[in-house]
Order: sequence, then C-alpha cells, then structure tokens
Amino acid sequence: MDDGITIRPLRETDAEAVVALYTRAAAVEPRLGPVTLPQWDQFLKLPQNRGGRDFRVAGRGGRLVGLAESSLRHHGAHQSRFLKIVVAPEARRRHVGLALLDDVLAIDAEADLTVQTQVSPDWPAGMAFVTVFGFVHVGSEIGMKCVEPLQPARTLAAARASIEQVGDVTTCAAEVARIHNAAYASDAAFRLYSPEEMAQLLTESEVWIASEDGQVSGFCLTEPEQNSMWIESMAVDPARQGRGLGQLLLYRVLTAHDVSVEHPCWLNVSSRNAAALKIYRRLGFRPQHETCRFSATRAELIAAREGRFQ
Repeated sequence: MDDGITIRPLRETDAEAVVALYTRAAAVEPRLGPVTLPQWDQFLKLPQNRGGRDFRVAGRGGRLVGLAESSLRHHGAHQSRFLKIVVAPEARRRHVGLALLDDVLAIDAEADLTVQTQVSPDWPAGMAFVTVFGFVHVGSEIGMKCVEPLQPARTLAAARASIEQVGDVTTCAAEVARIHNAAYASDAAFRLYSPEEMAQLLTESEVWIASEDGQVSGFCLTEPEQNSMWIESMAVDPARQGRGLGQLLLYRVLTAHDVSVEHPCWLNVSSRNAAALKIYRRLGFRPQHETCRFSATRAELIAAREGRFQ
C-alpha cells in the first residue's frame, strides 16, 4: 500500500467527502452511485449501521480515497458481517481495498463469522476482489422495474382485507417486525429487528399495511422519489400467504402512486425467492439487472489474505 495512505474509523464530518468519493467512483463504475448527502445520512441511521460505527475510510493527502461500509447483522442464533468497499479510481492498484479489509477483519474475533458482500457482474474490480479472496456465490439480488401495473385476480381472502397507508408508524411497528422476522428468516441478507428498531426504520419510509379482522397480515415499505419510487420491503405473514393478499397489497400501492413509464417503480428481490419473483412478474415487473451475493468466513478471508499478499 502507498505509504501516504492511512486507515481510520468514519467520522461524522466525512459525509461530504464520502459523497464526493462515490461521485468519482461512479464515473468509472456507474452501478456504485452516485449518493446524495440525504441518502448517506439516511443510510447511516439504519439500525444495522449504528451510525457507521464499524465503517472505515482511507485517506491520502487530506483527501478520502477509500471507504469500507461494514455492519454486523443478527440473524437470531448467529451473526454475519456485511461489507462493501469503494476505492477512488485514482487510488486503485495501491492495495487500498486490502488495507480496508484488514481493518474490518480486525473488528471481530470469531473465526467462523460469515462475511457477505454484493458485487455487480459488470463491476470488474469488484468481481476480481471476490475471486482473489475465494468468496462463494450464494445468490443474487434481481433488480426489477414496473411501468404498467397488471391487476391481479381478486381472491375472496384478499377481498376481505383492509389496505391502508399508515400515518403513525409506532402503532404497527411491533407487527411489522414480527412479520418481517418470520417472512425473511431464510433469506441470506436477513436481519432480526426488534419492535424498537423497526419503529426507527419505519420513520424513513412510507408504510402500507394489509389487515384482516383487525390483525396486521402484511406490509409494504416504499420510498417515493421525484420521478420514480422504490419498494424497500414487502412481506405477508407466512401463516396467511398463498391467498393473493401480497399481490393485492402491492397493486394498491402501485396504483396509488400512478406508476407509469414516466414514473416507474423499482425493487430488488432475491434470486432464491421464486414465489416473490413469480408474484412480481404477474404484477408487471421485469428484471433489469443482477447483483451477486458472495460469502466467506472470516478465517477463510484471513487465510486467503496471508497466502496471496504476504
């Protein structure tokens, strides 16, 4: 590594420098960004990121040239560390990414801790990184887009449901957390949320819920933007799935936002979630891009690092 490069924890005052780093990196790898200041601030506020406590930055000559986004996520009985490394184009091939990885690996002590990262297949530097360190491809996130919502068949069970946008998110946070934890438990990116953590998360989203007989049966979290919208998360209570409720809930959200060619809706879904992929296709969503998810244990990464870079 260049002797002039230093690694340190992220500071609150780094925000503008991080945005500038993403702008430079996205000029070479468009799928990396850009990121706005409000988006960065919202990202840091996510419960799993804990204000960027485990994030690391690389600096050179007073300029930020690298960033490691690192968060420890609880999956109930075990934990995983999620990692994303961004290096400025002018600082590449100087082992900046390697130095950031070393610092992140030193945070934990458990040898069998799983480390996960996501890489777009059309990001050569990222794919080279996971190949060198022996990461294993465990699935993909499929980016899908809808410009013309297709009305689903109306089932009797779905017809009895009440669907509404929630004003006071604290009233449904516990039920949304319960459904999220049950519905996503087998997902590779699953994170267990407490009611308190979910309440914090919901304040950053538009929240829709589906209820049956006064009981919350499903939810949809959206992020409206000026010329588009995102479905951040959607789930139906596993005990109430398979009756068309999720399709009706999402369709109601899409029509409420007048989704069209001029105002499309986007979402990401796991390649391993065949049921969700089928539902989204039925509603008019079409695949646009893929982001690969890779996994390795902390011990495997340390061994690969020592074997190739000593």
